[in-house]
Amino acid sequence: MTSRRFIASLVLTFCLGALPAAAQEPKSSGLALGARGAIGIPVGDAFAESALKDTFGSTVAPQVDLSYFFNRQLSLGAYFQYGIGSGPGDQCEDGVNCRSTVLRFGIDLDYHFRPDGFFSPWVGVGVGYEIGKVEVGEGAANSYLKLEGYDLGHAHFGVDLQLTRSIAVGPYISASVGQYREGTVRLGGSAEVSNDLSDDAKQLHVWIQPGVRVQFRL
Repeated sequence: MTSRRFIASLVLTFCLGALPAAAQEPKSSGLALGARGAIGIPVGDAFAESALKDTFGSTVAPQVDLSYFFNRQLSLGAYFQYGIGSGPGDQCEDGVNCRSTVLRFGIDLDYHFRPDGFFSPWVGVGVGYEIGKVEVGEGAANSYLKLEGYDLGHAHFGVDLQLTRSIAVGPYISASVGQYREGTVRLGGSAEVSNDLSDDAKQLHVWIQPGVRVQFRL
């Protein structure tokens, strides 16, 4: 074998050996799609003299989020959560259909501490908007109360198990502080009435949400 053929053979062998490593190299930036399932635990008051748990109850809260990774550690994303509440519970009369929902959406900024490890802890903060609704009765003649306001700030912490270079799953817990600022009421078939809550009626409330997240790097 001539020296030229020998060098060419070495180069080819090196390139072929490098292909698997290049294929397994994690993406440093790009989009990620996440799906979560959590239990929402209400703390505090929805408004003056009305506890959050008595208004909406606890929730089963699925969530989707779309994030952009600037690098392997830092990401910015938007989330949308639709919580199905247990309703006001014993506040409803027997035989009356009561249900509640809590809609939350906003943005998150997350930091991943060990993106190359199998166990990858992460923390994040964010802000958003929240709309809670409790309904009593059925059809067009039902009554409801809708409250909306800002998620003034939330923080979450989790641990990802990196199953593949593009799929991670793991537990997390979040806590958000919010305040409802506007209320809408409809009684029976009457027209709805909306008003800003007075300063005395505005109260801070907290949602604590333990859950599980799966994230796909696109």
